[in-house]
Amino acid sequence: MIKEFAFGLAQRHYFQDSSSVCDWMNIDKDTYMSLYEFDDSIKDFFAEKHTLSGFDGLVYIPDEFILDVDGKDKNDLENARQKTIGLLLLLDDLSVPYRLYFSGNKGFHVGIPSTAFRWKPDALLHLKVKDALTNAGIFDYADPSVTDKIRLIRVVNTLNLKAGLWKREITSKDLNNAYITEHMQKIAKQPGPVSDFELECDPAFDVMSRVKYDNQVEPEFISQGRTPDPVNYPCISNMLSSNAQGARHATALRLSAWFRWLYPESTVQIIMEQWRQQVDDPASPFTVKEMESIVNSSYDSHGGSGNRYGCSDKVMDDNCESTCKLYKSKKNQTVMDSSSMETSLINFLRSDIKPLNFGDIWEGENFPIYPGEVVVIQAPPKSMKTMFLQNLMVGFKRPTYFIEMEMSPRQIWSRFVQIEMGWSEEQLREHYQAMHNGMDEKFRWLTVDYSCPYANELEKRISMLSVKPEIVVVDHMGLFKSKHKDANMKTEEASQALMELAVRNNIVVFTVSEITKGAFHEGSMNVASAKGSFRTAYNTNKLLSVIPSKSKTTGLIEELRIRCEANREREHVDMKLDVMNNKLVKNELSVIGEY
Repeated sequence: MIKEFAFGLAQRHYFQDSSSVCDWMNIDKDTYMSLYEFDDSIKDFFAEKHTLSGFDGLVYIPDEFILDVDGKDKNDLENARQKTIGLLLLLDDLSVPYRLYFSGNKGFHVGIPSTAFRWKPDALLHLKVKDALTNAGIFDYADPSVTDKIRLIRVVNTLNLKAGLWKREITSKDLNNAYITEHMQKIAKQPGPVSDFELECDPAFDVMSRVKYDNQVEPEFISQGRTPDPVNYPCISNMLSSNAQGARHATALRLSAWFRWLYPESTVQIIMEQWRQQVDDPASPFTVKEMESIVNSSYDSHGGSGNRYGCSDKVMDDNCESTCKLYKSKKNQTVMDSSSMETSLINFLRSDIKPLNFGDIWEGENFPIYPGEVVVIQAPPKSMKTMFLQNLMVGFKRPTYFIEMEMSPRQIWSRFVQIEMGWSEEQLREHYQAMHNGMDEKFRWLTVDYSCPYANELEKRISMLSVKPEIVVVDHMGLFKSKHKDANMKTEEASQALMELAVRNNIVVFTVSEITKGAFHEGSMNVASAKGSFRTAYNTNKLLSVIPSKSKTTGLIEELRIRCEANREREHVDMKLDVMNNKLVKNELSVIGEY
């Protein structure tokens, strides 16, 4: 394969074998190479035209495909860092390995293997790559100009003359440095080592054009590197060999989704028709038309990206075996005998774990919340539910990861300071207009994330924090990204992810749920008031209602009633809190409601 190399953007058109990349490293000048690879036709084209403009030859994906991430502004490396973190989380979700680089100036590069693509050489490959990466959400973070056929990308361990820094490989630890600009300026003063790169992975991006074969022609079976190996992927082998009684359609959906990444649709139709004949029962027919519909859906659903089923899927999990290379050791830890469960209780009672307790904030209120629990707060719109959460965080002062998807940093910080200091808005304004600072020292326990992630990204994000949080706060559950369009499915996905997050990491999760239109119009709340109420109530340990009361004269909220609607423990709470400059103070005259 051939790559184009260049010194700067003016000295281009050095065509050499792609294996010579190492010869272009450790050069103290701007040095570039083509992102894609080509055959000898590119040299013939240039020899004839003296330009690469209009080149119509075949395009090939290199062993390492580079994604480019820049900040909003040319000098905003912090923004580039945040976008890169989001990109890495997405790649982790897709099970795509990567190698990480500082670009030498204003951003980062992420290298992924060619095996992440289901592809073949094509004159329009660059456009098909753009479509595949766009559908996967990659360009929510990376620069979409990667679609340029003759795009150049900086060679690793070469010098950016403008910035005076080297493009070099970095680690996730480097990326998570809080002083990213200063850190990069320090470590990029010289080139660095380049690690070995995992080139094998399952295809995550389908770049193959849909090809329809004549029914009379036997299609060619072309694997893209992922095979249903009975050792490495016993779930596939088990489903292929089973009769799938009672779950034929569910099993067929997962098998066809698997083979979609290996073969053309016509080939998958043949494989699945053979399996259909194997599981067909005259007493309960499984028709050819039904199977064709299932295979078609594997290609056409979700805007052409198809269905995807991971290890957590129930059908896949039911067919899993410990011999699988993806089998997680923690799977064994979910199975406990009676002795193990008894020991677990003894250890808990002897551990003297100090739960979070409302009594630590509002004297006299015994409402403990233990690590591993999820607390859902339901409230109507504009009811100061975020302020209630902030009062909880300031009251507990435990290491906290706060995902805020509605309010600005200015609004959030103003409230935190008012709650901590008991200040009015005027006192806050006077303090900061006088250029006083240092208030941040009181909030070293707090990390705020203003992005809008997928719910299943949270565990990875938490693992990248310098201090593991004891509390995670999500405001609010309905704003998570999701591939589901149905609101109930989104709620189920989010609530399940938060419950798993709390249990696996032994942390407390607070989250907010919107209430149904019916509950809002009725002006009352109960255990069935939250959106997706069944799933929300199922995936929570404690359900609290926040009920606001407005002043008849000003129309402003002057009181919040906090009432427990459901608790898997025995404790209950029903209290009234006065609103005083965003700080919630217990109303000593409040009457305890009925349980």
